[in-house]
Amino acid sequence: MQQADRPISEPPTAEAIKVNTLFDRLPPWVVDSLSTEQREAIHKALVEPAWKLHPINIRVSVPFLNRRYYVTVVGGEEKRSLERRRHDRHKYPLRTIANVFFMLGLGTIFYMVAILALALFSAVIEI
Repeated sequence: MQQADRPISEPPTAEAIKVNTLFDRLPPWVVDSLSTEQREAIHKALVEPAWKLHPINIRVSVPFLNRRYYVTVVGGEEKRSLERRRHDRHKYPLRTIANVFFMLGLGTIFYMVAILALALFSAVIEI
């Protein structure tokens, strides 16, 4: 799907590649049945993000036991509807065994660092 405002010799953008990949994966009869308006709506849905960037966006990847794990913390103004929040609360419950162990581990690390700092600054351990 060639954009009219872009010269043919210019390399395609990542967004154009994403849209073309989607259309390539669909059966030809489905692509042929789409109107111009439907194609433009699909293009807009794939190219334009449905959300804006979060004011707080922390992403960390941590190596642990020959594997890598990631932690992502995002925050900002709540824009989800009540129905969406209820659905997400059911789909992603807070009280899971993995979350409990993660919070216990995080708390343990925090208190170990705090005790070490207190020990170093209170002259219990002399350097």
